[in-house]
Amino acid sequence: MEACSRVMANLPLVWIVVLNWNGLADTLACIESLRLLRYANRRIVVVDNGSTDGSVDVLRHTARQSNLEILEADTNLGYAGGNNVGIRYAIDQGAEFVLVLNNDTTVDPALLDELIAAAERHPAAGCFAPWIFYMDEPDRVWFTRSEWAPEISAFTAPGKGMLASELSPSPASTDYVCGAALFFRNAVAQQIGLLDERFFLVYEDSDWCFRAREAGFECISVPTARVWHKIGSSFGSEASPLRTYFSARNKLLWAEKNASRADWWKVVSSALRRLVPMPRLDHSAGSPLHKVLLWGGSGYCREWLRRARDPQEIAHRRGVVDYALRRFGDCPPTIRAMTQAWITARET
Repeated sequence: MEACSRVMANLPLVWIVVLNWNGLADTLACIESLRLLRYANRRIVVVDNGSTDGSVDVLRHTARQSNLEILEADTNLGYAGGNNVGIRYAIDQGAEFVLVLNNDTTVDPALLDELIAAAERHPAAGCFAPWIFYMDEPDRVWFTRSEWAPEISAFTAPGKGMLASELSPSPASTDYVCGAALFFRNAVAQQIGLLDERFFLVYEDSDWCFRAREAGFECISVPTARVWHKIGSSFGSEASPLRTYFSARNKLLWAEKNASRADWWKVVSSALRRLVPMPRLDHSAGSPLHKVLLWGGSGYCREWLRRARDPQEIAHRRGVVDYALRRFGDCPPTIRAMTQAWITARET
């Protein structure tokens, strides 16, 4: 016991923050994988984000059986707000490093050892990105690193969909660390503060890392630190109306905060162009002009009607409007209801 205490005393204290919102089965599987971590000086805090599925009672029982803490929010604070509760608690408890981890992930037993080793090798870095793999294809990479590409007004995803063996195993810089597995030094949060809760969900991780880089902290991708992720659990699907809403609204907010004025305007222009379909006239068949105009007008009206009913287009419009009206935080209830109907329709 004394030997173990001496070993832990020489290791930085790492707190792991796991956010649960009506995802009990995933959260329990995540906790089980965390029990297998080799790194000794670690603590776990699970933040329940106002779950209504009975998660809290089970998590309380789990906490009594395991070395973890449970914090309960009265309502859904979103990814940003819920994780801020956990990060704040971890720092108050003396965390030297914090790992924010999605509840729909499992981890390699050597994860923390590799991240701490990377932190020692890169003292100027404040944020570290494990490689994230698809849960159902454990050798296929979902996230390694990313950079903002102004020419396409989007973040890149080098290596996405490739096998780990096809990619370089060397650490590399990254513009941001994916929030599904975000490891950082206490000093970063102490200097720049916590996640911007206006985002609620999506783009808060990249915003936070851009603020960290602005403050002088590098962000590093660590190939030997590995996590497996069920992609899209927070949204029902990566292509859901819920995801579309938050992506539309929050990309505009992110660009406002972090991009140049020219790049922000490109993001705005792209969002606005999607609101209005472009008329198309087909001259290829050599038809008379009046028929070309008639068919073009008819197709244009059909496209307007399609967009008026399409859940994705409705979600995009609402996201743009809410950004313009400065309505941030959670999405409107209608977006969640529409997303649930969209998921049900896809399952039938």
